[in-house]
Amino acid sequence: MKLLSEFALLNLGNLICCLGLSLIAPFYPTYAQKFDVTGSLLGLIFGINPIGGMLSSLIVGKILNNNNQTNLLSLGMLIQSIGLFCYPLLTLTTDRTIFIIISLLGRFISGFGSQTFLTPLYAAIPQKYPESVDQKMAIAEFFSSFGFLCGPVIGSLLYTLGGFSFPFILFASCSVIIAIILKLNIGKSGQKTIVQNAEPILNEQYNINYQSESILQNELVETSIGYTQLIKLFPVISSLLIMLALCITFTFYSPISSLYFEEQFSVPPENVGYYMAATPLAYSIGALIISRISINKPRAIFSGMIFVTISQFFMGPDPIMNIDPRVYITVSAQFSYGLFSAPPYILVLPYITEKLEQKFKKSDHEKCISLASGLFNAVISAGECLGPIISGGLAEFFTFQRACSFLGLYLVLTTLLYFPNLLISKKKYQKAQVKSYQENL
Repeated sequence: MKLLSEFALLNLGNLICCLGLSLIAPFYPTYAQKFDVTGSLLGLIFGINPIGGMLSSLIVGKILNNNNQTNLLSLGMLIQSIGLFCYPLLTLTTDRTIFIIISLLGRFISGFGSQTFLTPLYAAIPQKYPESVDQKMAIAEFFSSFGFLCGPVIGSLLYTLGGFSFPFILFASCSVIIAIILKLNIGKSGQKTIVQNAEPILNEQYNINYQSESILQNELVETSIGYTQLIKLFPVISSLLIMLALCITFTFYSPISSLYFEEQFSVPPENVGYYMAATPLAYSIGALIISRISINKPRAIFSGMIFVTISQFFMGPDPIMNIDPRVYITVSAQFSYGLFSAPPYILVLPYITEKLEQKFKKSDHEKCISLASGLFNAVISAGECLGPIISGGLAEFFTFQRACSFLGLYLVLTTLLYFPNLLISKKKYQKAQVKSYQENL
């Protein structure tokens, strides 16, 4: 199977995965009200999804390798389908406790399964497409954002057509089908590649020294690198903090932005979703733009964060700025945030893997990519979990506008912390120029 077709299949799985996670948003809260599930308990049900994802990312990143990559991709889709199949069971009970337990299990299992799929997906991109990592990451992120953008709309449509259970049964079945196709197609492709690239080892099997060195080298690859070694590196930790800040600020608005539109601008509840779609729509556009151009990663990440930070201060805006709140200002700020968050969000993982490949020897690159993908997806899940929690905490003491300013200050600090990466990149570029000049002489 050609790599392009394989990449299309992976993105189809990515799309189904994100649609399955987000379709619950428009109709589950209303159904849950019948069981007196509101407020903080409803937030816990939604927030436990990224907790499952964070746990899965760290586990999968640790055990991931080329041999089990396809199995983990298929397993992730199957686990997510199990989580989705939990929700039709809610229609069979009238007990509040059972309803809450099944809901928590469904969200946790879905989050665990989605990251079991997404972690090897993001690890596969730099391994299979080393010459076009940025572009392939952008395409993958486009499908992710498109899935989260369309999920609520499709969920509402399917709920109208077939009731509460229908959306979950349909997407759970799609996840099972994708899992089977991934196993059959990518598995066969991988086996053929191994057979074609196999080299004769007739001489080596009688060479004791060769076998000893090979075994020792494999052991070093498995044990020499771990998460601790990676997070000690400044480019890695500063980039992960960028991702954490983006995910916290992105998910921060889920519980309180709709209330702000209703109270401040008198937007009817049924129309709030159209205004809130500005961010994911702009992000999808930004992802498409990134997929078509080649840019300097550190500069693009830093520049994107500057515009994201500026946009953050105009979300309200804060009364200190002496600007009257207007719906077009808030929506424009959301659009700007989504558009300029695309470069840092898409380029952080390729930048991390690039730095790790410079730091560690070639035999360790596969392990580095797997661990980097695990950390990357774990940080995303952590941000998705912390965003609503911080949102609820700030909403109790501050207005929406003031909370936006606090997040803006947080983004300022995170962006400044990332700045030394520009200097590191500049020094290495100058050294490369000097080396190239000396070679020409």
